[in-house]
Amino acid sequence: MILQADWLETPFIKAVVAALGAGNIKFVGGAVRDTMLELAVADIDAATTHKPTETMALLKAANIKVIPTGLKHGTVTAVQGTETIEITTLRIDTETDGRHAEVAFTTDWLEDARRRDFTFNALYAAPSGKIFDPFEGVADLKAGTVRFIGDAEMRIEEDALRILRFFRFYGKYGKGRPNARALAACHEKLGMLACLSVERVRDELLKILGQVNPVDVITLMERAGVLKNIFGAEYSSEKVATFVAGENRLKSPINALVRLYLLAQPTVGAAAVARKFKLSNEQRQFLVKFETMQGGASPNTQKEIHQAIYRFGADVVRACAVCTEPAAFEQTIRICDSWHVPMLPVKGSDLLGLGWEPGPQMGQCLKGLEAHWIESDFNLSKAQLLEMI
Repeated sequence: MILQADWLETPFIKAVVAALGAGNIKFVGGAVRDTMLELAVADIDAATTHKPTETMALLKAANIKVIPTGLKHGTVTAVQGTETIEITTLRIDTETDGRHAEVAFTTDWLEDARRRDFTFNALYAAPSGKIFDPFEGVADLKAGTVRFIGDAEMRIEEDALRILRFFRFYGKYGKGRPNARALAACHEKLGMLACLSVERVRDELLKILGQVNPVDVITLMERAGVLKNIFGAEYSSEKVATFVAGENRLKSPINALVRLYLLAQPTVGAAAVARKFKLSNEQRQFLVKFETMQGGASPNTQKEIHQAIYRFGADVVRACAVCTEPAAFEQTIRICDSWHVPMLPVKGSDLLGLGWEPGPQMGQCLKGLEAHWIESDFNLSKAQLLEMI
């Protein structure tokens, strides 16, 4: 089989291939998998027989920028402008503990393939497009079958994150019933999720929840005991389903963060969700605003919607609108998409020019003017506001 891919013909790819030698590099993973399914390709990964130091030297000799992103595990990244290729030396796992792996480098493509998780993730494309498919991954990909390479339980024992990866890939590519052996192995090894870092679990959950419609796979995870393992006895797949339906109906941008909050939210608040999953300050602030707005009255008039956007931000208001009744949220979404948040016309420098001294009184004056401006639906001009002093 020959892979037909435009990205194989780009100057950057050709330059990297020329630097490393066409016989020493194959492309692997998502770029190959998604090209076969005629999906958009986000990232390009490659494998090589060269050791990482050799890979770096050859790329540098060809005037290609290279970053040692993970030398211990054999990974470097070739860079040209905004284009990147992550290149990893063929390797085998010498020791695993369910969380980390010690690796040794090899020149055997089949040995490298054996250490991968699913059959369609062990598809390699040579620079010519010729496919190396040692585990019938092409057939599984076309059939929508997510199947572990070799013994499913052994693959999970090597890295417990593969439990969550199974559900993510099934949600994206799966058709019909999930592979029984794979699903049974995930259920049997659920306890191993405890050895994973919170960050790895969080990132995988956000990828699952970031799919267009994750409801079916969330239901599958619930039946397999995965949600209970991660969230405890209390979680709400129903709230996620309702939110997803609203997003899809409105064609609103997918908000995986809100979906995670709603899944975890029944007995804990936004701050607790942020702590549990070690969210960034920006993510925490978003969820706190979302929770605060949800706790108040929904904005109905144009003026109220403007005020909500000014206070919380359009993304928060849009997410809250998805949670409201269909008749109410279409206007809100339309305003979120079209209204540009204005800036208060009066600044501190304007008051200084009028003889005000810097300090608390000037700050209070500005806050008062801002309140009048907001109440006017942001229509009062600078001159009108200054006249109010």
